[in-house]
Amino acid sequence: MECSCTIDIDHDGCGSFHKEKIQTARKKHICNECSRDILPGEQYEYVFGVWDNPQVYKTCLDCQSIRNIFFDSWCYTQVWDDFRDEFGYYGSIVPEDCISQLTPRARARVCEHIECGWED
Repeated sequence: MECSCTIDIDHDGCGSFHKEKIQTARKKHICNECSRDILPGEQYEYVFGVWDNPQVYKTCLDCQSIRNIFFDSWCYTQVWDDFRDEFGYYGSIVPEDCISQLTPRARARVCEHIECGWED
């Protein structure tokens, strides 16, 4: 099933090099997208790349889920801001087929976002 919405961020371009892999945390890390703790034993995406300078990004699999389902392109550390920009206006609809493909924690966070929109 493919999501009926995609977010395509106009950014300055790709780095000259980047490598990504899924790792298991041996110590606590912080997700560069949502700032939650990635605990020892938990898997996360590790990205090393050279953009303007060498950078390392660590992304929990829940934020990676949001990125994979909703984004065609993105900027590291900006996924949730860009998601809110896309679906933050009054009456915006987050497609159910997209929500159903998320990890449970990512699904809960998107649903929380939707409920906050209803309260406004």
